[in-house]
Order: sequence, then C-alpha cells, then structure tokens
Amino acid sequence: MKRALVILVFCIALVACERSFDITSQVGDNTVWMSFIPSNDYDTTFFIVQGTTPLAGITDPLKTNGETVDVRVNGQSLVMKKDGRRSVPDRVQFYATDHVFSPGDMVEASALVPGAGSVHASCEVPEAFPDYTWKGRLVPRSSPTSFTIIVDLDYEGPGDGGYYGAAVMQYYEEDSQWENYDAETGEKYWGEIYHTTHSGSLPPSGLANVDELLSAQGEAPVSVSPKHFNTLSGSYPRVQIWRDTPFTVPSDRNRHMTIAARCSEQPAHTDYTGGNTDGWTEYRYKYRIVLYRFSESCYNYLKAQYNVSNNDFSSLGLAPPSFVYTNVNGGSGVCGAYTVISSDWIELEK
Repeated sequence: MKRALVILVFCIALVACERSFDITSQVGDNTVWMSFIPSNDYDTTFFIVQGTTPLAGITDPLKTNGETVDVRVNGQSLVMKKDGRRSVPDRVQFYATDHVFSPGDMVEASALVPGAGSVHASCEVPEAFPDYTWKGRLVPRSSPTSFTIIVDLDYEGPGDGGYYGAAVMQYYEEDSQWENYDAETGEKYWGEIYHTTHSGSLPPSGLANVDELLSAQGEAPVSVSPKHFNTLSGSYPRVQIWRDTPFTVPSDRNRHMTIAARCSEQPAHTDYTGGNTDGWTEYRYKYRIVLYRFSESCYNYLKAQYNVSNNDFSSLGLAPPSFVYTNVNGGSGVCGAYTVISSDWIELEK
C-alpha cells in the first residue's frame, strides 16, 4: 500500500510538471541577432545580422529578407555592402565596409529585419595598445623538433585597467630543389629551386604555473579561437585575452605578461630526402606578436563565449546554448571594438 501511494504521488508530480518539461512553451518571439566588431584592421570588420526564433538562445534562424542596416561613425553614416561570399541566402547576412576605424571613434549600429524586429547598439573604438617592449625565446619541448615560444611582454599600465589580447604569428620560407631524370639519356640533373612562403598564427600553449602569466594583479589570460561570425578572423584567429584590474598599476607603471605558443619546427634547418629522388628543403622561420586592445563589450563577449565552451558541463554536452552576454538593445549579440598593432618580424634562436 505504501509503495502504491509513493507511485501515485510520483505520477501526480509528473502531471503537475508536464508544462515545465514542455520546451516548446519556452520558444520566444522572433527577434534579431546582430554582431558588429569594428577595428582598425578592416579585413576583420563585418556586420552580421540574422532573424531568429530563440529557444533558450539563438538556435533557429528565420527565413528572412529585405533587412536594412545602418552604421554611423561619429554621427556620419557609412556605406555597407552585402558580402555574398559569406552570407547565407535569406538567413544570415554579412555586410562589409572599406572604412578603417580609428581609436576614439564612436560607433552606432542598427538593423531592421522584417518579421523579427529592430536592434540597436553602440561602442567606442579603444585606444591603441600602450607603449610596450617584448622579448621572445624558444624553449625545447619533449620532441627534438618542437618548441614553445615564450614572449615576455612589458607595457605601460594606464591605471584605469584595460582589456587586452595577444597572438603569436609565424612566417617561414622554403627553398626546395630536387633531382630529375633526363627522359632520353637517363642522366640525373638538378631542377630549379622552388621558393614558397607561409604565415599563420600559432596555437597558444599553457604554462606550468598560471601565476607566472601576470605579475601585476589582474585576470589570468584565456585563449580564444573565434571565427568570423562573432569576431576576429583572417590571419589572427588564436588570441590570448586578459583583463587588467583597475587601479593596481605598480609604482613604475609597468605591467608584465608572459605569452606562450606552440611551434613544431626548428627555427632554421634543412631536410634532405634520399632514395629514388634526391632533394633538399631549407626552412627559415620568423615570428612576431600581434597586440590587441578591446572595448569592454568586446572583451565581455569573447570571455563569455570562452566560458560557454570551456567548463565542466561542456565536456558532457551540457553547456548553455544561449549567449550569456549581449549589449544589443531589442535583440542579442554584440557591438564591440578593438584596435590592433603588430611588431616587426624577428628570427629567434634556441
């Protein structure tokens, strides 16, 4: 009898909670998702707009067309051209501009998507990265041909905190030459020397002691690899971002940051190939550091995206599907900004 009573109570509880478990009741009204992160690096500046039906987040893009966008810089309207290479017809629309934004620019962005509504957001393009010096060195890893690049970065802290980022770039040249056979005589001869170049960003590498990353008080950096639909793209996808705590600048105003990145080749070396075809390839590597200063909204958005993908629940497939940060009025997404500068290319010794 007692067991039957427990089962009956359980069934009543399920019936009472039926609506709570009906996720279709959580579907909201149609709305607009917008992403616009201008910078002085115009190749990565895109205005993205999409009509959506949110189900605890941006999960169901609407089939929409006829949208309009408006971007104003210091009160002056910009020409925004639809980018058909990136847009998804009738759904996600990309717009691009040739305008190069400058530190201090006040940016206002708005969009109207028929059937979904209108949104508005604004931000200020931050000042450039403060005066800095940096030194790089290569530290061997477990494999004899792989290394970790350690970049020691010192910069002047402004005192009111700030939002920063850094990426380590690698550039290398290849010169190759191979032996060929003469079809008529069968004799070997050396072919032409082929020269090629490559560049790209290196994947971040964590240090053993996280406390070493910031000697001044602040937030330990996290590494993000965002794609073009939310922010940084092109040649700079692997960025380590951090936040300085306000009013904690040391007496000499200098902050210290250590950035680490993985590289899988020796700084300069020559590979020889034997067997049926002899040949050689010479590699020469150079490195530089790319530095970012983010607006607060841009940093908060990046950090929120990182937190969604990097938590204990994420590995279980339970990470929240919604955006956990937005500064867009009337919808969701982000309007942020950043400025970027980069050092010269240098060659590093082991």
